[in-house]
Amino acid sequence: MTEPGRGRVIHPLALYGLIAVGAFAVGMAIFQFIVLPIITGRGDIVIVPDMKGMPVAAAEEACSRRGLKIAIVGERSSDEVPAGCVLEQDPASGEGLKGRRTVRVIASSGERMEAVPDLIGGSLREADLAIEGAGLRRGRISRIFTHDGGQNRVAALSPPPGTAVANGSPVDLLLCMTGEPRVFLMPDLRGTDAQFVRERLERGGFHVTRVVPRRDDSRFPGTIISQTPPPGYSIKEGGTIELVVSTVD
Repeated sequence: MTEPGRGRVIHPLALYGLIAVGAFAVGMAIFQFIVLPIITGRGDIVIVPDMKGMPVAAAEEACSRRGLKIAIVGERSSDEVPAGCVLEQDPASGEGLKGRRTVRVIASSGERMEAVPDLIGGSLREADLAIEGAGLRRGRISRIFTHDGGQNRVAALSPPPGTAVANGSPVDLLLCMTGEPRVFLMPDLRGTDAQFVRERLERGGFHVTRVVPRRDDSRFPGTIISQTPPPGYSIKEGGTIELVVSTVD
C-alpha cells in the first residue's frame, strides 16, 4: 500500500521497460539519420532541377546553387528548343543526386539545317525529287521561254545551290521552257482568300507582283476585292497579277 502523502511507486520492471523503449527509439533515430546515410552514401542528396529549355549558362548556375556540376555530352537539332539551350538531361528533374555529382545534358543546336541541292540543268521532276530528298520543299516557279529547242530545264534557283537553310524551307525555281507560253483566261478571284489564291497562282507559274490593302469592314480580312487582269481577260503563262485585298486596319 502507498502511504498517505507519498507518490505512486513505479515497479522496477516497468521502469526497465520504459528505459528499454527509450533506448530503442534513440537507437533507431541514430541508425536512420546517422548510420544509414553513411552506409548508403546518401547523406547529402539534392534534387535535380528542371533545366529543359534553359540556356546552358543558366542551367550551370541552377546546378551550382545545389552543389551539382553540369557536363554537355552532345548536341542535337531541334525545331522547338533554341540553339544553346538544354534539350535533354540525365538524371531527370525531380530525381535525387548526391552532391558534387554531374548532371549530363544534351544541348540544342537549333533548327536542322539542310544544303540546297544543285538543280541547274535538271528537269522539274528531277528538281522535285532532289528538293524532297534534301528535306526542303518546292517554292515558286518562274518561267522564261526560248526557241532554241531542247527539253525544259531549271535555269536558276533561290537560294543558290549549297546554301544552308532550315529544314522545310522553300526553294524557288526558274524554268527555261521551249516554245511559246500558254495563254489562259483569268478566273474570277474576288471574294476568295488572298493567301490561298496567291500560293496556288505562284505554284502554277504566275507572279503576284503586288498586293494592295484596302479597308473594307464589310468583308473578312484577307479577302480579294479586285484583281488585275480582270476576270475573263487572257494571261500568258508566267504572267503577273495584282490583287486588292480587304483589311480592317
